[in-house]
Amino acid sequence: MKTKLFLIASLLISITASSQLLQKNFGTPQKHFTNLNIAPVNDGTNDVIIASNLFHPSASVSEPTLKRVNENGVISWTKTYENTALQNARLFDIVNYFDMVFVTGSIDVAGTKRTFITKIEALTGNILDAKIYDLVSPNFNSRGLKIIFSESDANNDGTPNPGLVVTGFFGSCYAINVSCPLNAGFILRTDFNLNTLWTRELESIVPGSAQDFDYINGIVETNDGFLLTGSVTGENSIGFPQQGVLAHKIDLEGNFQWDTSYLRGNSSDISVDAYYDSGSNEIFMLTNYSVLHNFGVTVLNNSTGLINISKSWEANEVNFELDFYGFSLIESASNPNNLIIMGYRRDFFNGSGIDQSNTFIYEFDKSTGNQAGDSYQFLLPYEEPIGDEYNFWNGQMPLMYYPDMAMNYVLNSGVVNYFALGYRKDNTAYGNIELFKIDNLNRNVCDNLFLQFNSNPLGPILPITTVSSGNTPGSDSALTLTFQTPTITQASCDPTLSVGSNQMLDVKLYPNPATDYIFFSGDEVSFVKIVDSVGRIILESKSFDNSNGLYVGNLKKGIYFVSVSGFNNQTQAFKLIKK
Repeated sequence: MKTKLFLIASLLISITASSQLLQKNFGTPQKHFTNLNIAPVNDGTNDVIIASNLFHPSASVSEPTLKRVNENGVISWTKTYENTALQNARLFDIVNYFDMVFVTGSIDVAGTKRTFITKIEALTGNILDAKIYDLVSPNFNSRGLKIIFSESDANNDGTPNPGLVVTGFFGSCYAINVSCPLNAGFILRTDFNLNTLWTRELESIVPGSAQDFDYINGIVETNDGFLLTGSVTGENSIGFPQQGVLAHKIDLEGNFQWDTSYLRGNSSDISVDAYYDSGSNEIFMLTNYSVLHNFGVTVLNNSTGLINISKSWEANEVNFELDFYGFSLIESASNPNNLIIMGYRRDFFNGSGIDQSNTFIYEFDKSTGNQAGDSYQFLLPYEEPIGDEYNFWNGQMPLMYYPDMAMNYVLNSGVVNYFALGYRKDNTAYGNIELFKIDNLNRNVCDNLFLQFNSNPLGPILPITTVSSGNTPGSDSALTLTFQTPTITQASCDPTLSVGSNQMLDVKLYPNPATDYIFFSGDEVSFVKIVDSVGRIILESKSFDNSNGLYVGNLKKGIYFVSVSGFNNQTQAFKLIKK
């Protein structure tokens, strides 16, 4: 008992400070940042490239924007890209290859959305080349949603073809519309100079269906091909069309290998990312389900496409809180047997209002799906700006767009950590970029909330048998872009707080017992940490405002320990009873 009490006391009077942690905010006056993506710069540095779109207040004008940031949050350069003769340029994904950065998205040409790829020098942000791509014909609208670099043999001549693979969708409608007469996924393979090598299309035709959910939002390379993620149109057990999980494999030349697409939920299902495990020759596919308002992982045999039911699972938060959706699936920094899911929570009641798109992290054992270590939600005030068809929460969950919002990276010391992106509303209600550097304990440096998930076996699924892929016409032409340097504001929470155990604040906690909020009277409090009875950190806040209090209504009933500190590193500790 004395050992346990000593452990809890130690947690109460110490705030773990780590030079590895960072939380930095980037904004620009009177504009929103949206569609955040991140990629490493593989040139011997620990820098990252953050890709986004910069929106005017009405969300009617967008400016594709890149910034290079080092591991300490210092910006090397920031640039926006445009073509004054064209309109509505949008940037959706980014990949790095040594000293080159490649981005994809869409831009309007003569009133039609066209996929584009741009090659950019990573050191300076200067444009090296850019091309527009027509899928089937110039009459179809298309968007590039995902881009990866591949050194595979693209034409089966025995010689590698270093270049790019882009996936997205094309259709007959200008705006995103599931009732469009045609939506089809596409795969575009280019060489290093952006020249088209081959194009393929993917679709699922359900006779009599008035809805079309055929979108490819992601691609992962295996030892012998590419796994495509996204959504397809399926027919449920009572004959109605709905959005289903895409699980489609093509070889390195674009030829069909297998399809294991399926329906799971009651309305919308989608796969959003994947990880190839070369040791087991398995694909771990990240999925979201409307029936659960949550995420899961489906494990597929890379050679056959068969689902490993014993390893496939669905997750739910232990209190049955809803709307946690996975966006990125990456390797764990702490254990080779684990993977990390990062995503966004749709709505979170902060005690006075609803915050949207809080970033969360979930680590799991690959063999079971069970939570490994601690999971956290990083607390930020944010509401999506209205007016954008790519808003995450136009519906229950994103229809098809899931950007790469997280990555792992290796410090010069050899330590593997993570970078992740979130959104924060600034004082004037504009959306800013929040960059997290997270340690291998899944912790950030600012406000966070402890989460606990349960994993359950994958529920009943219904195979979709109507998915096919094959050749489609494609061509490319030159695109001219120029760049500007926008004004960027920067801020961060204070990562330097430390606690002197011999200095005590003169503070009282009330009410105690508490139901919804707690407050502190007396000296000014700058930091609050809540620990449960087994020493687990449940909530931390380095932006505490006593006028609003701290919301504890989402904590379970029981006894907690609360530590607070002031701006002069003075501390105080309390026992809190949560009713």
